[in-house]
Amino acid sequence: MPRRAGDRSSEVGLYIRELRLSLRNNSGAFGYSVMITCTMAMLTSIAGSPRPAHIVLFVLAAVASFALIEVVATRAFTRSLEDEHTTVIALGSSLNLISIALAVGLAAGLAALLPTLLTWLIAPFSASTTYLLFTAVEMMAARRIEEKRRVD
Repeated sequence: MPRRAGDRSSEVGLYIRELRLSLRNNSGAFGYSVMITCTMAMLTSIAGSPRPAHIVLFVLAAVASFALIEVVATRAFTRSLEDEHTTVIALGSSLNLISIALAVGLAAGLAALLPTLLTWLIAPFSASTTYLLFTAVEMMAARRIEEKRRVD
């Protein structure tokens, strides 16, 4: 069936809606991925190339911090992780530079102070925890900004 002139704008509109959905569904994971990758790079730069045991410690620590915060946030998995309004997610995610910088900076400081073995355990745990806690602050700020927009 041939396309009509109006079909192009509806395709563009559909694409934009799907792009927003992609951003909404991936923004948190994107920020966390950037942070944890940069943390690994920072630790490698400061503490040297990790041994296999160091990588295992890194993974366990990063996952443990995420799991611990999830237990607290869901009250031991008795509460759901509710969906947030899309504009709050978009604005909050755009502030992720702050939480990423704080997390990676903390990991760098710990790597400079701690022995190598502890660096690969404590730095990723601390970086992951810092990222998640400060992301919540960024989302709170985004929510307040969105609430102010609705009032004005």
